[in-house]
Amino acid sequence: MHVYVETIKQASFIFPTIAIVFTIPYLIYNYKKYGSILSLRIWIIYSFILYLLCAYCLIILPLPSSEKAQTLIGHHMQLRPFNFIFDIAKDIQITPDIPRTFIAILKDKALLTTLFNVIMTLPFGFYLRYYFRNTFSQIIKKTFLLSFFFELTQLSGLYFIYSGNYRLFDVDDLITNTLGGILGYLLAILLAKFLPTREEIDRKSYDRSKKISFFRRLVALGIDLVGAILFYFVIGSHLFQLFNLEPTTIFGQLLSITLFYTFISTLTNGQTLGFFITNLRVRLDNETAATTVFNKACHYFIRYALFILQYIVIPLMGVWLIGILFFSQIISENTIAILVLTYIFILFLYFLVTVILVSFRKPLLYEKISRTKLENTVINKTKKDKSDNIAKETPLED
Repeated sequence: MHVYVETIKQASFIFPTIAIVFTIPYLIYNYKKYGSILSLRIWIIYSFILYLLCAYCLIILPLPSSEKAQTLIGHHMQLRPFNFIFDIAKDIQITPDIPRTFIAILKDKALLTTLFNVIMTLPFGFYLRYYFRNTFSQIIKKTFLLSFFFELTQLSGLYFIYSGNYRLFDVDDLITNTLGGILGYLLAILLAKFLPTREEIDRKSYDRSKKISFFRRLVALGIDLVGAILFYFVIGSHLFQLFNLEPTTIFGQLLSITLFYTFISTLTNGQTLGFFITNLRVRLDNETAATTVFNKACHYFIRYALFILQYIVIPLMGVWLIGILFFSQIISENTIAILVLTYIFILFLYFLVTVILVSFRKPLLYEKISRTKLENTVINKTKKDKSDNIAKETPLED
């Protein structure tokens, strides 16, 4: 038991790294499919990943010592089905007149190993039935394949890192693991009345997508920021040479990015790459009045230019002014330190106001002036609303 606990601890230490790598693509997937991030779904998926990691660590850890590894030769298998029954019967010695001999059954190593193999895949069957909505036959197949993968990992000596297997390939493990998946399936059915269904989780995600959160905007901005950097280094730096502008200046860089996203939005009816992935688009307040492409392009240009001015240029100007004061030594270092702390506090309040306005679904300054707004483009695909969303309706406004 101590070995199992230590192995699970090691898996828990590894989990944060895997979670960080998994988070970005999972955020993109959720925003693309549902338009929101639901905390319950996050708990389910991340707990499933943690479970798989623990199960994997349990079948490969502890690794053999260097001395033990040198003695490993060949790949051995136990191919006799239900051999665990004979192992249990061989170890157990029951005397009917002595009740404590029955308790010894619970301490038998062969029995505990068998029960552990059943319990190890029970959560797998539960997750497949409850969240992934797999059928009984699918769960049997997938649990068997998972167990087979584990056994091959052991048989190969951790993918031939070792010259022989330090864990035994046992056909009984395939049987008991598959049984565990079946029990997990049955447990999911028993607990179905007490847990929210997958349809309810999806419906709540779609409902939440109607309110465009600050974090959703932030994800879209992060994706667009990466796109802007790639655009500048691949195209933008060369484009401005045609207009005799210096592309290495901040003005040239920001202007090229503004024009780039203006062009993309005009071409895609208000969707940049970030907005496309997060199921958003920029819409004019009165789109019917924007009868020309040029009119729309002007609104988009004003939006992106003011956004860059409001959240990039103005904050950088403050940093630039403080830098001038610092290097010119006009004021003392203590005063500079006070100015820096004060400016950081002002920026904090500045961006906090933005978060509050977005939370209360109020238009931001650059949106008011450019007469644009963000709207949700998610189509509800839950069974309840599927018939009402066959044709894409006018998206809900921010």
